[in-house]
Amino acid sequence: MLAQFIVDVLRMALKSLSERKLRATLTIVGIAIGPLAMVMMSSVVAGYSDYIVSQIESLGQNLVVVFPRGEYELTQRDLDVIRTIAGVKRAEPFYSTQGIIKVGGAEKQVFIYSTAIDMILEAMGGLKIAQGSTPSESEIISAVVGHSIAFDDAKTQVYGVGDAILISTYVQGRNGISIKRVSIVISGILEEFGGAFMLSPDSTVFMPLESGRKVLGLNKWSGILVLVESVGLVNSVVSELRNVFGNAVDIVSFQGIADVVRSVVTAVDFISFATSLSAFAVAIAGVASTMITAVVERIREIAVMKAVGFTNTQVLVAILAEGLIMSIIGGAIGIFTGALGAYVLASRGLEIRGMAASIIIAAHPKIEPILIARTALLTLLVGLAGGLFPAYKAAKIPPALALRYE
Repeated sequence: MLAQFIVDVLRMALKSLSERKLRATLTIVGIAIGPLAMVMMSSVVAGYSDYIVSQIESLGQNLVVVFPRGEYELTQRDLDVIRTIAGVKRAEPFYSTQGIIKVGGAEKQVFIYSTAIDMILEAMGGLKIAQGSTPSESEIISAVVGHSIAFDDAKTQVYGVGDAILISTYVQGRNGISIKRVSIVISGILEEFGGAFMLSPDSTVFMPLESGRKVLGLNKWSGILVLVESVGLVNSVVSELRNVFGNAVDIVSFQGIADVVRSVVTAVDFISFATSLSAFAVAIAGVASTMITAVVERIREIAVMKAVGFTNTQVLVAILAEGLIMSIIGGAIGIFTGALGAYVLASRGLEIRGMAASIIIAAHPKIEPILIARTALLTLLVGLAGGLFPAYKAAKIPPALALRYE
């Protein structure tokens, strides 16, 4: 009996909607906007956030960088102090600058780091040498270069191991910034790493520490790289560094940056969720308007239903079914088009501009079952919320009064 009632209710609801095709279609389109916006925005935000966090963490979750602030100059004494801090596995100074290299006829802006290269490879687990090897400390004109330096944009190899590259570097002197041209020999080429932040290995030249002073002409350490024994000790090491140096230095922890990104993404996700809810609110109004009009138009039909034995609850369910069916159809359309739109939007990529170069990252949208379930539930609530009042009013119509209605 219950199954037959459900079948009859669905048949009546579909028949009623088919008689008002234009109105029902417009309402369904209004309903679809909410799930479309929610799936598209939330999945793209989640996809890019996961990508960004993974890239930051791949730079070394247990890596901490100490930068001098203002006129403060890091010295060997500072390095020795850092090496004595509990939890520090290794600490090495580095020189850094920027430069320009010609790759396949096009100029590319690159980062140049002069430090212990083996420590960089140890700290960044995903960074591996594809060709050649790391130079020794005495090979001051040799370097390991990133993938996009050895290969052009068409993925054609332009430079190989043993080739010389001319780099135009920027040097801060007494009279301001000057350009210094140096020639280096490639001893190793890194595997493609992908976009990253603060340090983009694909567009970086890694040289031995002494190269910074003797080849690049730099006379002050740019900072000190600190490798912590484990991820769990990073916060304690950072706290101790702050106690030792106070405001004389800036301390950057990639783990800390990842935590900040996660908190920012949570806020952005909430904003996108709240924005999507506004579309759902409009949809509720649309469903209510459609259903109220339908009830007014079908007062005599409702009276006949009650005259032949339909209870108030059965009438309420029959009318409410129309709103639910529109919500189901609109939700399905919205979720599908939202997923499609998310892939289209994500395929455009996100450009991160820096001082020396810009990085374009592309991440797949993160469409999870919980996102689909949450969206579907909210869409069903739209049908319920929008149709409940009109259905209740229809159920309360007195049969005698309804039969006299013209």
